[in-house]
Amino acid sequence: MSPELSQAALALGLEFVADISYNPRTNQYRIDLVEPYRSELPKTQNFLTVDVQEFTVDKLLTLFEQKVVAVYGDKYEAAKQVLVRAKESVRTAPDPSETPFDK
Repeated sequence: MSPELSQAALALGLEFVADISYNPRTNQYRIDLVEPYRSELPKTQNFLTVDVQEFTVDKLLTLFEQKVVAVYGDKYEAAKQVLVRAKESVRTAPDPSETPFDK
């Protein structure tokens, strides 16, 4: 069973899609992601699945936004917080010229 040729062709043309395969056991399509998403995301999140009945390019775009962009957004926020804490610790650190090591 294959998705509509036009939808599959459009999906394969998307920048983030590496391959599309069908799982008859679950009646879902598995959309493998390209690098860097494939290696940067956990193995349980480096692909998308969509039910055969719901397979459209718009659905893939929505899934990519919900599953992949959201992870990178969380990573960005976490990195941003680390940066803020690091900047704060640099501002509140004692002046190196006043440390006991210089005496």
